[in-house]
Amino acid sequence: MNYEHGFHAGNPGDVLKHAALVLILRELTRRQDPIHYLETHAGGGLYGLEKADGEWTQGIGRLLSKNARRKLPDLVPYLDLVAEEGKAPAVYPGSPLIAQALLRDTDRLELYELKPSAKAQLETAIEPKKDRRVRLFERDGYAGLISTSVAEGAHLMALIDPPFEASEEWDDIEACVKRTAVKRPGATLVLWYPVKEGAPHEGRPERLRRALEAARVRGVSVELSSRGGMILSKSKHAKVRGVLLGSGLLFVGAPHRAVAKLAAALPELGRSMARAEDGTAFDVSWKGWG
Repeated sequence: MNYEHGFHAGNPGDVLKHAALVLILRELTRRQDPIHYLETHAGGGLYGLEKADGEWTQGIGRLLSKNARRKLPDLVPYLDLVAEEGKAPAVYPGSPLIAQALLRDTDRLELYELKPSAKAQLETAIEPKKDRRVRLFERDGYAGLISTSVAEGAHLMALIDPPFEASEEWDDIEACVKRTAVKRPGATLVLWYPVKEGAPHEGRPERLRRALEAARVRGVSVELSSRGGMILSKSKHAKVRGVLLGSGLLFVGAPHRAVAKLAAALPELGRSMARAEDGTAFDVSWKGWG
């Protein structure tokens, strides 16, 4: 997919992902157990929204009004974190900054970013030298998640948010998610993925769901798909190019209350981001297993 954060930041996929992340972290921080938060692909952390035609105008840009907050009460904590009511945001925070804002002094953040330029950008945004909770690594995030050391009594929460630049990305995802879920029962795993036509994406979320069910790992997934006004991938690589129909999240071990709040909010969220003038509308679909 060659995910260009400067253009895609704050789009409907980011809204879905980050709204879910805030709901989950708010539930986990209600518990006494410390949280070991890990990201396999942390990105640059903070993105400018200077492009007037950026995809943020289809996502967070349609949720700035007081009316949107009134209709989406469970998502107000997310909205308050990323944008001021009634004002177009100049920047949009990535998931590391959102997690940093929500996690407690007793929690930890373990962030992986393989690209040197993105890691340098993230280091500037999150300032790990000023926050003893943060550890930042320029290493493969899948290997980092599989081998991470979690303190006794801590709860592992991992966000797997790949750029989908390689045709074999889904193979790495399936191996990592399945191994981690089996190795660390009780951990919370969240995977973001694109909903796309054709290889290598089509059918892979379902294949992962079947693999987890065969391993007796329970979970649920949700997809927010665009009906009309489809987003086109900008990748030049034939193996990863295709029509982007929407985005999905796969959850393992997510707090039930967080998932229930997301399920209740998504129909209205889709309506709030839809616009008759450009033909965009959104469908929501859920699947559970185990």
